[in-house]
Amino acid sequence: MKNILTVILAITIVFNVKAQEADTSRVGVGKKNIVTVTEDSDGTNVNIKEDFVIVDETDDTIKVKLGNKAISIVEDGNRTYVEIIEKDDFHKHGWKKKPYQFKGHWSGFELGLNNWVDDSWQLAGTTPENTYLDLHTGKSWEFDLNIMQFSLPFGKPLGLVTGMGFKWNNYHFDRNNNITKDDVTGVIIPSYPPVGISYAKSKMNTVFLTVPLIFEVQFGPKKKGFIGVGVIGDLKLWSNTKVKYYEGGSKQKIKEKSDFNLSPLRYHLTARMGYRFIKVFANYSMVPMFKKNMGPELYPVTIGLTLISFR
Repeated sequence: MKNILTVILAITIVFNVKAQEADTSRVGVGKKNIVTVTEDSDGTNVNIKEDFVIVDETDDTIKVKLGNKAISIVEDGNRTYVEIIEKDDFHKHGWKKKPYQFKGHWSGFELGLNNWVDDSWQLAGTTPENTYLDLHTGKSWEFDLNIMQFSLPFGKPLGLVTGMGFKWNNYHFDRNNNITKDDVTGVIIPSYPPVGISYAKSKMNTVFLTVPLIFEVQFGPKKKGFIGVGVIGDLKLWSNTKVKYYEGGSKQKIKEKSDFNLSPLRYHLTARMGYRFIKVFANYSMVPMFKKNMGPELYPVTIGLTLISFR
């Protein structure tokens, strides 16, 4: 068994030996401790990479812990016994379980479906005067890239989650129209193609910077389940409209960049829940899509799921 320790030390000794004491040697890279070897009357203990790997050796037994797995090798005369040690039995061998740390569910990549409702909670486009606002929900997508997360625990299962991300929305109009600003009043109005032309694609795109403030409670075995409620603040970065159609057999594309009277600052109520790899969310904006009296009174809504979690 001494050979196992010799191999471990031979590999790591190429790094800088940071300090040596009477019964303890430490090997590290820069300021980070990689290996600590302690010898006493009970045997030799090798602690590698801050308790990620631990080797315990006595005269006839060696135990190796690697993260959540461990193995025990016992020599008894001419026979060797090998035992796999489960994580739940670590405490029987003097290894403490890693303490639970609250970590929220914000950072990651999310995908959702967009639409908007009026002040009566009806989908826009359902009234005769607003048919031009009718959306093709199956093509109206939201993409969220949440790149930064901070978790502030209030207790073992409860905490506050914040961070930062980016939101891309596209709103596909279901009818043969788009929107534009009136040249005289500046108010948002519908725009239509020339007579005889049908749009193959018509949509509005927006990009926002997002900052959440979510209260989250975690539950279940190993705290794999969670429920969160809170708000998400939005700061508008960019917007445009795009139409595509065919004329005379050739494809035409028209893109218009403008602020389209979009509210530059808004906030959403958000509800989130999940268990293990299944995570869903719903957002409802408390601020209208467009500035007051500068466009129809619409409130964006999104329902989606988390595809990739960075936590």
